[in-house]
Amino acid sequence: MSLLTIACAVSLPLTTAWAAGSVQVSVDKLNVRSGPSLQDTIITTLPMKTALPVVATKNDWIQVKLPDGKTGWVANWLVTAQQTAAPAPQIESTTDGLNVRSGPGQTYAVVQTINPGTRYPIVQKNGQWIQIQLSGQTKGWVASWLVKETTSGGQANPAAPPPTPTTPPVTQADGGTPAKPGAVQGASLTLEFAPYVYATPDASTPAIGQLHAGENVTVIKQQNGWIQFQYDGVNAWFSTDEGSMPSLPTTGAGEAADTSGTPAQPPVVTPGPTGQPSAAKQTARVNTDGLNLRSGANTSSGILGTLAIGTTLTIMEKQGEWYRVQAPDGKTGWVAGWLVTVSQPTYPTPSGPYVTIINPDTNIRSGPGTEHDVISLAQTGEKFAITNKAGDWFQVTLGNGTSGYIAGWLVSASGTPAVIRSNELAGKVIVVDAGHGGNDNGATGLSFSTLEKTVNLQVALLLRNKLEAAGAKVIMTRPDDRKLTLQQRVDVAIVNKADIFVSVHHNTHPNTATNGSIVFYYNQGNSSKLASLVQNELVKATNYKDLQSRFGDYFVLRENPVTSILAEIGFLSNYNEEVRVRSEKQQDLAAEGLYKGIIQFFSSQNTQGS
Repeated sequence: MSLLTIACAVSLPLTTAWAAGSVQVSVDKLNVRSGPSLQDTIITTLPMKTALPVVATKNDWIQVKLPDGKTGWVANWLVTAQQTAAPAPQIESTTDGLNVRSGPGQTYAVVQTINPGTRYPIVQKNGQWIQIQLSGQTKGWVASWLVKETTSGGQANPAAPPPTPTTPPVTQADGGTPAKPGAVQGASLTLEFAPYVYATPDASTPAIGQLHAGENVTVIKQQNGWIQFQYDGVNAWFSTDEGSMPSLPTTGAGEAADTSGTPAQPPVVTPGPTGQPSAAKQTARVNTDGLNLRSGANTSSGILGTLAIGTTLTIMEKQGEWYRVQAPDGKTGWVAGWLVTVSQPTYPTPSGPYVTIINPDTNIRSGPGTEHDVISLAQTGEKFAITNKAGDWFQVTLGNGTSGYIAGWLVSASGTPAVIRSNELAGKVIVVDAGHGGNDNGATGLSFSTLEKTVNLQVALLLRNKLEAAGAKVIMTRPDDRKLTLQQRVDVAIVNKADIFVSVHHNTHPNTATNGSIVFYYNQGNSSKLASLVQNELVKATNYKDLQSRFGDYFVLRENPVTSILAEIGFLSNYNEEVRVRSEKQQDLAAEGLYKGIIQFFSSQNTQGS
């Protein structure tokens, strides 16, 4: 596909936004630039969770005030808005006798049980598990799908007051947790952990930065488990309490601690939502030589070893953009998700009628209705045998042999009629074309060597699932990694008398700063209307830059008598966009945007027809 010539967007006037709140950094080592573009000089980098006051905005960039008082520009898609300091979050159990465990998983020991009506402060989160503060200094982990989150604005919880940090002893308390430093005024400390930095000694306020293990700090003051020190020219604080710093789960009761200084890892299984080992094993392929295998899910954690390019790893857990993996030699650790290619999980197909999950974190409930408790969460691609149907709800068999109910309009059904809550797509024939394939890789990402053919297919398969669940008959030009000619792709639409043809692609450009989504059409009328609607929904769902739907002279559009569009989701030549299009969540959002645009198109056609 020929390269596109993209006109530079007209710059918008600078909007002053003093006192417009603050933003918090959502990635590690965020680049701060001298101006609002990727061409401007990098003046510093900031760690994750750094809170920054907003000065002004321009297009997709935000000017912020740095901890040293200077200003710089950050990309708005790499920070999150914080208008005011959020109230301290708490949880409350939604079921009697909820187990609180020593680690984030059902394989860990139960330390106590809690009941509804009592709130507990949140310490940290790990996947679908939440660590909470119990009475005294005791902490434990609960399943997020069995609790509800609240804020501290309600009645105080006498059983679990917010912990008052105390200075731990200098000696190491156990084999799994490094000892925290003792401190006196004027003392120089070498950190053995990575605490967050706060403007005041209060962990409920936004962090302004993060220190790393091995850094030296000079103590100004110490009070109630907090240490004051100089941070970028201002007085700041960090806590010596374990709950105030990122950490891996502690070992369960009765387990031997890992005396190497790295917290012991859970058993080598991928826990499914019900606590049973999942039948699907995901793998990852290393994309760069000498990839660091780390002890934790961040770049400040210790390096356990390095991995050669091409190494296949078994994925055990995901945390943000990091994966805990097992290497071929049995060693486990964490790798950066943007430096590996993750395979799509494959799940066994049950005999008889079954449903396929089409959205991540789909609720499985104890009964056929939203008023029933959520007993588990299912992930995209999982398949469950259908045992019964109650209204619009399917009763299914879970991996541990128990049963639950799934909303029929949220799944794709096989062997039984689908549940359709909207008639826009009922009976529509839609051809979904994943661009390139086989020995035709399409574009290749400049930063992580992402193959366009791979991400095209991943988004196309997610789109297929959503369309089928809404009642459409979906035909894939390629359901796997194979090569087709352009004419063969068009022929699929002609032979099957398709209502619409949707081709999924990812873009490239000589200017690496170019980013955003474009949906192309060749013919005016239905094709241009479909492109416009899909463009709007795509950028709304993904938050990619809107480069507008436009005319495109491409074979699969020009030679196609069917209403046709070609969607360029994002640019593999742009560093930040390549990171995003590789993300499973972002791929699902792209598929959701395409799906909603198609729904709107057919809805408008029905309105005209009536």
